[in-house]
Amino acid sequence: MAFVYDLCVVGAGMTGAAAAREASIIDNYKVCLVGPAEPKVRKVNTGKEVFGAHYDEARIASSTSSKVPVWGILAERSIRRYSELEHLSGVHFYDSVGSLTVGTRNSEYLNKVEKQANSQGYAHSMDILDSQQLRRKYPFFNFSSEDQGIAEENTAGIINPRKMVMAQISVASKNGCDVIRETVTGIVRQPDGNSRVVTENGRLIMTRKVLLATNVFTEIHNLLGDIRPLYVPMPQTVTLAEISPQDATRLRNMPSLKYRGYGEPSWPSDYLRNNNDQIDFYMLPPVRYPDGKYYIKLGHSDDILKGPLQVSEMQKWYCGEGDKALEEQMFRLLQRLLPGVTFLSHHGDACITMVTPNSQPYVDLVTPTVGVVMGDNGWAAKSSDEIGRIAARMIVQSDWSYDLPKHMFKLYTNVTGPPPASKL
Repeated sequence: MAFVYDLCVVGAGMTGAAAAREASIIDNYKVCLVGPAEPKVRKVNTGKEVFGAHYDEARIASSTSSKVPVWGILAERSIRRYSELEHLSGVHFYDSVGSLTVGTRNSEYLNKVEKQANSQGYAHSMDILDSQQLRRKYPFFNFSSEDQGIAEENTAGIINPRKMVMAQISVASKNGCDVIRETVTGIVRQPDGNSRVVTENGRLIMTRKVLLATNVFTEIHNLLGDIRPLYVPMPQTVTLAEISPQDATRLRNMPSLKYRGYGEPSWPSDYLRNNNDQIDFYMLPPVRYPDGKYYIKLGHSDDILKGPLQVSEMQKWYCGEGDKALEEQMFRLLQRLLPGVTFLSHHGDACITMVTPNSQPYVDLVTPTVGVVMGDNGWAAKSSDEIGRIAARMIVQSDWSYDLPKHMFKLYTNVTGPPPASKL
C-alpha cells in the first residue's frame, strides 16, 4: 500500500516553507514540501518553468502600511518571531537596521501610516521627524525641506528572503517534513478522497490534503483545474546599484526607506509619478550579494507597473533584468537621493507580484482538503511567517480559527467573482 502524507505543501517559497514548518510541528502528522530549488543560472533555454520571488538578498521588514492595514498586522506578528526562527534554524536572515517612511509634510500618506500605528498599538516604537531632524539623523539622504519622516527602529529592518526560506525549510526538515525539490505538474483527486500529486519527473505523491503556495505559477499546469484565482500578474523592476565596501561600511546604519511625496527639487523631473502625481519608491540599504559586491536596491510603486504579464511571458521575464528604461530612471533617482555616494555600476533585476482585487492575501479552502495561500501583492515577504502559519492551521483543521475575519483572506475566482466594492 502506498504511503500517504497528511499534507503536501506545493510551492517551496516563503509562505509555502513557513506553512510546511508550522504543520510539521504537529505530532504524528506527516508533511511534505514540494518545489524546485533556485536555479544556479536563470536562462530561458534551461527548461525551468517555475521561479520564486524570494530569489533575492534583501526585503523591507516593517510594520508600517498605509494602503491595506492587514499587512501591517501580519508583518508585526511575523517580525516578533524572527529571532525564534533564527535560533531554531541556526540561519541568520534578519538585521534590525530600522525603517524610515518619508513623505511630504502633513500628507494623507503619512497621516495614514501614523493613524494605523496608533490603532494597532505600535506607535510607541516610532519617532516623527521634521525635515531638519531627518537631515541630522540621516545626512546621506537628500530629502526636500517639505518632507517629514516616521522612523521605526525597535524591530524594523531588512530580511534576506533566500536565507529566511532556508531557515523555514531547515526547521521543517528537523521536524520530519520531507522536502522534494521538483515542480508539481498535476494534482488528481482520487476515489478514496486522497489526492495524487504528480511532479515533472513522474514522481507520485499520495496525500490527504494539499496546500497550494504557488502564487502566479498556479495556472501553468492548471493546479486548480477549471478554477482560476482572480489576480493580475504584475512585472516588477528594480535597480541594483553597486557601491564600494568602504561606502557600505560608512552607510552601515542606513535604514530601509519608503517614500511617497513630491520629492526634492534636484531629483529627476522626468521620473514616473503615481496617480497622485507623487514620486513613490522603496529602497534597501547596502547589502552584500552572492557575487561578493555590495548593492543598494531601489524599486518602484505599483502605480507605474507595466503589465500585466501573460502566463506565457513569465519565464522570460524572470530570466531578464526588467524594464531597462525604468531601471535607468530609478538609478538616476538613486544618484540624486544619495549624492555623496559613488556608484560603481548598476543593473536591473526582475520579479512578478500577484496583485489581488482587494490587495489582500488569499488564504482559503477550495475544498475541505485543498487550500491555497497566495496573493503576495508585493508585501508578503516580511509577513510570510504569519501567513504560512494561518494557512497551515486552516488546512490542517479544514476550518478557520484565526482571530482576523475569514473574509479578509477570501479567495476570489472566476466562479465566485470579484469582491464587493465595499471590500476593495
